[in-house]
Amino acid sequence: MSDRRYKELGTGSFFGELLYQRAVPQGHFLRQLEGLVDWTAFTEQLLRLYRGKGRVGRPPYDPAVILKMLLIAFLYQLSERATERYVNDSLSAKWFLGLAADEAAPDHSTLTAFKRRIVERGGEGCLQEMMR
Repeated sequence: MSDRRYKELGTGSFFGELLYQRAVPQGHFLRQLEGLVDWTAFTEQLLRLYRGKGRVGRPPYDPAVILKMLLIAFLYQLSERATERYVNDSLSAKWFLGLAADEAAPDHSTLTAFKRRIVERGGEGCLQEMMR
């Protein structure tokens, strides 16, 4: 049993999956991307860059969720602030991240801190290693 814990996402939505079934069709790009990549594999590799490795302090977002947000920023050429706004306005992006329809996205400062953590802790090699 892991002693790591993450912010709990996607719970308590009034609408549940019904809204996502209609708003994010099976052929949607983000739904296809979700099925192509094993995002959980990134979690352990990225946790090496966290002080405390996700065991101490306030529960962090799952690093794979933040990685997905950065991928959205890259794909749609968005700044961190614009990515936060986009995710808050986009049901398909919320579905991709595992957020409830009425749940707020991680804020732009979380994205900035994540990117800084990668650079400062030598994670660029980690990212290259993961992409193989």
